[in-house]
Amino acid sequence: MSEQPRAGILSVGAYVPERVVTNDDMSKIVDTSDEWIFQRTGVRQRRYARDDEYTSDMAIAAARLALQRAEMKPEQVEYVLLGTASPDNAFPNTACWVQKGLGLPDVPCLDISTACSGFLFALELGTSLVNSGSYGNVLVIGAEKLTSITNFSDRGSCILFGDGAGAALLARTPDRGHVVCSRSGSHFDFDALNMAAGGCRMPPSHETVEKNHHKIALKGRSIYKFSVQKFTEMAQDACRRAGISPSQVAQVIPHQANVNIIESAMDRVGIPMDRVLLNIERYGNTSSASVPIALDEAVAKGRIQRGDYVLLLAFGGGLSWGYSLLRW
Repeated sequence: MSEQPRAGILSVGAYVPERVVTNDDMSKIVDTSDEWIFQRTGVRQRRYARDDEYTSDMAIAAARLALQRAEMKPEQVEYVLLGTASPDNAFPNTACWVQKGLGLPDVPCLDISTACSGFLFALELGTSLVNSGSYGNVLVIGAEKLTSITNFSDRGSCILFGDGAGAALLARTPDRGHVVCSRSGSHFDFDALNMAAGGCRMPPSHETVEKNHHKIALKGRSIYKFSVQKFTEMAQDACRRAGISPSQVAQVIPHQANVNIIESAMDRVGIPMDRVLLNIERYGNTSSASVPIALDEAVAKGRIQRGDYVLLLAFGGGLSWGYSLLRW
């Protein structure tokens, strides 16, 4: 009996801006050095978008590539899910800007605001929409212009962030990129990671601008402890639910937040680092875009083969977390 079609990834695409900003460039902005940044984060450089290049522009570029690779026309897309912490506007949502840019029909367009875990939340929701039979082709995107909300006076955070976008096209398929299992969750911790101003709790004012309340604020130690534990738990839970051992995971695609976080978690799970895709050295932390950008790179480099188990992991604002285990 043939396998029943279910949600799978037909294609992926990614986009990063042209401008490269090195650690030496950062040392001209804040008191830091290439050695200091690299040892603590694993970042050597990151990409910055142009002033006139927005989150939606990068999302559109990544989505176009995914559509092209799937040989699918834009009018065949039935739903758009976009994870971002740096939307074009409060509303309309950035997914609607993507709809406009791609020339999509009147389909549902939804932004997901869980910061760095946004793509994994979107992938889980998109999988459910496809498996339910309610929608066919679902476009899932993670896109960020983090430089628009980075506090460049904060040495501990401004060194981390870059811009970019990644996309995946979901559809019912009998034989490729299946989502075996996924899970997401949140544990409220405002102080660990936030952008305080801009909502009704702290509307924009001269004071909020002067105090950088419209910029990213984080507590590195709190995030480190939380993320190592959650990465470990998610990897173990994904393997348990799929009935496999960590040794059967061929490739791990983690959120590129900090290389030390990733190495600590993989050591606890027992997955060697040669099976983990790392590109934080070249792109920094691109929040919700980091997992799909890395997935696109893994596919392009042939690091994923048919039948491989591929584990996607992320954590973000909330604090939130999510994973998806794929059978490629």
